[in-house]
Amino acid sequence: MKKKMNRRDFLRITAIGAGVIAAGGIGIKQLMDATGPERISETRRMMGTFVTITVIGDDKAAGTAIAQDTFAEIGRLSSILSRHDSSSELARLNASGSLTGASSELVSVLERAQVYAMLSGGAFDVTMKPLQDLYQDSFANNRPPDAADISGALALVGYRNLIIKGRDLTLAKQGMGITLDGIGKGYIVDQAAGLLKARGMTQVLVEAGGDLSLRGMRQDGDPWKVGIVHPRALSGYYEVVESSNSCMATSGDYESAYTADYSYHHIIDPRTGYSPAELASATVTAADTTYADALSTAALVMGADEALALLEGLTGVEGLLIDKNLHSRATSGFIAAGGA
Repeated sequence: MKKKMNRRDFLRITAIGAGVIAAGGIGIKQLMDATGPERISETRRMMGTFVTITVIGDDKAAGTAIAQDTFAEIGRLSSILSRHDSSSELARLNASGSLTGASSELVSVLERAQVYAMLSGGAFDVTMKPLQDLYQDSFANNRPPDAADISGALALVGYRNLIIKGRDLTLAKQGMGITLDGIGKGYIVDQAAGLLKARGMTQVLVEAGGDLSLRGMRQDGDPWKVGIVHPRALSGYYEVVESSNSCMATSGDYESAYTADYSYHHIIDPRTGYSPAELASATVTAADTTYADALSTAALVMGADEALALLEGLTGVEGLLIDKNLHSRATSGFIAAGGA
C-alpha cells in the first residue's frame, strides 16, 4: 500500500456535475445519498488508492448489501494480485520465480497481459518490475538511475520470459519480477462491475484510481459526465465526456513524478528503460477496463503517432492523448461532451 495520497489518488478521472465524485473525494470513506434513498455511493482506501462504488436502485438496503459484497470481492482479488502484499500469489511468484497451481484470476490477468504486450510491440510489459524497483531505489537517494543500472535492469525485462503452462507460472530469468500496476486495477474494476450486474444492478459506477466502469444512466436519467483530469492543473479537467456504458482508463506522468519537470516518472518504457518523453496523459475507452488500462499505459509509452496508429486499428477503442505542451490528439471516434 502507498503511504501517502498522490495526485492519482486525489483527482484522476472523476464523474462531475450532477454525477458522482468518483475519485479523490473528501475522505477515505464517504457515504453519499444526496438526492434520494435509491442512490448509494461509498469510497474506500483499497489497493493503494481510492475505490468508489455507486449503485442506483429501488431498494436502498439491497443496494447497500450488494455494494458491501462487491468491496469484499475487491479485497479478495487484491490479496491475489497485489505486489505489495507479501502473502499474495503475485508476491510469492516474484519471490520464488515460480508458482504452481496459481489461481484462475492471476492466470487470467497474466494471459491477457501477454496478449497486450504482443499487441503493443512490448510497450506494455508486466515484467518491467526490475526497472520500477530501480527507479524507486535511485530516487529514494535523490538521483536518477545511471545508464549501466538501467541496462542491467533491462536485461531482466521481457514478456517472453514469463512462461504460463496451465496454472503453473515461471519467470525464466533469476531476478525477474511482475508488476500488475498497469492492468490489475482495471481487471478488478471489471470483476466488481460484473458482480454488480450479476446481482441485478443496472445503474452502476465502479472507479479505482482512475480506472472506471459505468453502466446505465445517472439518477436523473442523464448520461454520466466524466472529467479527464488536466495533467498540469490539479483541480481542473482537460476534457469532459459523457456515457451510459463505458470503460475508461487514464495513464499520466503526473501520477507519480520523480522530478519537477516530469522527465522521470513511474511509467517506464520497457523497451528503453527510460520514462517516455512525449505524452503527459493518455486516456483510452474500450470494451472493458482491463483492456483500457493496459492500452492507456502502452499509449503513453508509445507516443502520439505510434499510439494513434494502434488505437485506430482496434475495434471499439478510442483515445485522447495530451502531450507535455498540453496539446491533444484523439482518435477519429473520440467525442467529448457537447461534441458532434
